[in-house]
Amino acid sequence: MNALFQRLRRWFGRGASEGGAAEAFDADQLLREAGYEPGPGAPVGPDWSYVDSPAKAKALVEEGVLVELLLLPEEFGGPRVPENIVYVPPFVEEMKYRTDMNIIRPLILDGMATEYTATPEHVGPCMVPIAIRVEATEPGQFACNLAIWGEALRRG
Repeated sequence: MNALFQRLRRWFGRGASEGGAAEAFDADQLLREAGYEPGPGAPVGPDWSYVDSPAKAKALVEEGVLVELLLLPEEFGGPRVPENIVYVPPFVEEMKYRTDMNIIRPLILDGMATEYTATPEHVGPCMVPIAIRVEATEPGQFACNLAIWGEALRRG
């Protein structure tokens, strides 16, 4: 462990005044030196699995950690009902809004899409989906997966 602290001091403690630029930061190398080797089932990104009830999700919304996201957006006639709401980190709200307004909406206006679905993918009882699949079809076809956390981030 002493070698790890020496490496940390080199990465973060040495500046130009000490005779040169600091080494490039390599988080993976740092983790390996600390004895952590991620296995095939190791989580990717933040782990939201502890958010296993509506009460926990709503508490995190109150804190600003999560937001309520309408799967079918209000702009497309989506109602604010529990069946249309998922809890996600704020960046997902922006990502989905841009997808809906910049890709899906023009397809609808051009008559290339008359069917729309946004399907959350959950793992276990977690209220935060790992991904949301957005599809616009009939007569055209558009589909994308909005990866949020966990296994969805490993997919290509």
